[in-house]
Amino acid sequence: MNEGNHFLHRWFFFGIRSVLVLVFLLLIYYQTFPEKRILFRENKLIYLPENLESVPLENDWVRLEELPPGSLEYLVEVEDYRFYRHRGYSLADIQSSILQAVFLFRRLRGASTLDQQLARTLFLSRDKTLTRKLKEIRIAQALDEELGKKGVLEYYLNLVYWGRGLNGIYRSSKYYFNKHPGNLLPREFKALVQILKKPDAYTREEVRELSLGF
Repeated sequence: MNEGNHFLHRWFFFGIRSVLVLVFLLLIYYQTFPEKRILFRENKLIYLPENLESVPLENDWVRLEELPPGSLEYLVEVEDYRFYRHRGYSLADIQSSILQAVFLFRRLRGASTLDQQLARTLFLSRDKTLTRKLKEIRIAQALDEELGKKGVLEYYLNLVYWGRGLNGIYRSSKYYFNKHPGNLLPREFKALVQILKKPDAYTREEVRELSLGF
């Protein structure tokens, strides 16, 4: 393939990629979410207009200020390094997921941003369908707008699944290290972050052993 054809080939696929991303974003916009609103009602987080209720807010709520120094920075670095630069979803990850689904016939990948993981934890099933993915991104955007970055981090840490039937940093900290989250050593918090991708794959002893490597 000569240089001219190679150049045209690259621009052809760039055009296809751009169109796919544009179509995907339009689908998100025109999903049946005429308003984006998050509110509290009877100690639950509600997403309107469909009134999809979240899990109840826990009494053992942990504030970000209670966590060991450097905790949030490490969480963002590992789970969503673009967190402070996106509005709830990562366009780059969406683009990559679409291209793999279309050209490599792979299923849509799971949530990538913290906002999307929180949206899935609060309101959605774990199905990897296009419709569910569209709703996830739309709700993630709403969470980012309504709660702000600090709010998203706090809700995420208090509600995300940590394995062994445990949701939230309070219960997971108590189970794995027998400590309040505020008393965790930095290396112990890092170990908890590391198991988030496969939380049920680790025993308590394995998590404690993992913490010794930080």
